Amino acid sequence: MGYFVGASKVKLPPGSKPYTPPRGRAVTPGQDPLVVDYWREALFTATPSRSFFPRGFLWDEGFHQLLLQRWDAQLSRDVIGHWLDLMNSQGWIPREQILGKEARARVPAEFMVQHPSHANPPSLYLPLLAHALSAAGAAADHP
Repeated sequence: MGYFVGASKVKLPPGSKPYTPPRGRAVTPGQDPLVVDYWREALFTATPSRSFFPRGFLWDEGFHQLLLQRWDAQLSRDVIGHWLDLMNSQGWIPREQILGKEARARVPAEFMVQHPSHANPPSLYLPLLAHALSAAGAAADHP
């Protein structure tokens, strides 16, 4: 398990309003004006190799939670909640969560920026479904 805090870098779609720095600050030379920081957030995630992959992967998380929920259902719901907190108003969650200095120091630049046009299969639905079925079964056992 890993706990990370920070903001992902996200590239806005073409035609979006470019990033304008706060008054009195200049855009960093070479900075793409369509690359912005997502909101700052904490992420509690299953990270099997923090030293090699110090970040959360949305695709992997669904499968990790299928196992974790069998061991500790509440812990699994907490992790899933952290991921759902990263969802924007269009329902998109950046597929890699590269949060904080540790992660940014270990991730190659070409993987740093997330793109809203890139998505993963919805593997997070698998543990959500399992939790729902488990709750429904428990409710049926105790009318």
